Amino acid sequence: MKLERDHKIAFARIITDLIEADFIVETDEMQFFEHLISKDGFAISESMLVESKKIDFAKALSILNLLDLETRKSIVEILKKLSMSDGVCVPLEAIIIYAVEQVLLNGAVVHSIPDSKININNLKVIYIENEESGVSEQIENNLYYITNEFRLAGFDFVYIPSLAKDFRMMEYDYLKKVVKYMIPSISNERVETICENLRELTTAKFCRELLYKKLGINIIDSKPSLLIKINESDIIDKNDSDEAERIRFCNFLQIELGDDALNEIHNHVELYHSMINCSITIENKPRIAKFVYAGFHRSLFDLIAFGYETKEYRLVFDFKKHKLSVYFESVDDENERIILKLNPQEATLYLMIAKRSLMGERTGLDWREHIPAKDKELILKEYNQIYNNIGRFNSVTEYKDRTQVHHIKNRIRTLQSIANSEMFIPIHIKDGNKSYYKIRAISDYVVIKGSISNDLSINTTL
Repeated sequence: MKLERDHKIAFARIITDLIEADFIVETDEMQFFEHLISKDGFAISESMLVESKKIDFAKALSILNLLDLETRKSIVEILKKLSMSDGVCVPLEAIIIYAVEQVLLNGAVVHSIPDSKININNLKVIYIENEESGVSEQIENNLYYITNEFRLAGFDFVYIPSLAKDFRMMEYDYLKKVVKYMIPSISNERVETICENLRELTTAKFCRELLYKKLGINIIDSKPSLLIKINESDIIDKNDSDEAERIRFCNFLQIELGDDALNEIHNHVELYHSMINCSITIENKPRIAKFVYAGFHRSLFDLIAFGYETKEYRLVFDFKKHKLSVYFESVDDENERIILKLNPQEATLYLMIAKRSLMGERTGLDWREHIPAKDKELILKEYNQIYNNIGRFNSVTEYKDRTQVHHIKNRIRTLQSIANSEMFIPIHIKDGNKSYYKIRAISDYVVIKGSISNDLSINTTL
């Protein structure tokens, strides 16, 4: 089996996820891995391994899916051998192999999305649909059987109408008190809204309002399916040469269901179960009419109460009376703003990065280790002109501070409601002799208001 460079990189991504699935890297797994990447195996170089860390699980599978059928079958078999190289295939390994097999051989889909900090545990199986169907009727009529079949295989099956029923079982005043306890600063109107959403949630609304709008899983036009949480992967920002910058992605397998959903579910569970050769822990959780802040009940509550619907924003730097405010302004509503909390030095540095990023395609704030004195003098002059005005007449002799850049990145990443946040996160580019920090945003998405001098007066969208 011969693979091209892109295929080798994608294969290495899948192998890495499989080895790290059970959080233990065994000696036998390392030996098998070293053989796979050696010249006697697939000749996967160190540079390819580095590149593999820059693509997500879904992207890797989409690349491998372009191979011919026999090659895809061979890849699945190799992964099965790798999982058994230490003598044991555990559930978290089996679900990865199962996902690869379903995507490469049976037309399933994997979604890889940035971690939203709203946790959905691995091996959760969620029934999803965008409108009521005969499949949902099958699920509801056979819910006890389906739930138990999944449970015996180590999965936790989630049927949204059943969860909504759990919340309706609670006394309404009790539920309101719990919500208010969980979020003390919340208004009474918001408490009512959260309670109603929990009690009246449908599968279609869950898919549209929570999975799609808040988590960013693109299932808005999907047919009735099973959505299975597989694992998490750490991805190195492919546009950033600083390999310390990692983003965690959550991976979900989506398997469409046909008219005979009950039989299809049984076959999927049996096939997955056949890959495991170790004991499976099964938890019995009795249903009670009390607020359970655990498992998927917790995930659902957090999504409704704390999750944010994502929208597109533009970045605004606003000078007013010796103060620089940095915020994100909704593209659809200028009055809707999200403040980016930065100290004066961070705000100055971020403005410098943004301004210089918009000067050309391959431009940004110079970050060379040895900048020519004249170039550095010009940069410091502009930097201190801003910082002196907003930082109580302070100035600096060095503007390059990687810690400040990391603070800016981290603060932007916490703003979950900004759909296009990635275009505003500074990235480090090394291009030949050049080294600079820039943002990906185009001029339509960056605005500088007000001025501190004639040189820096920009009052319109750049």
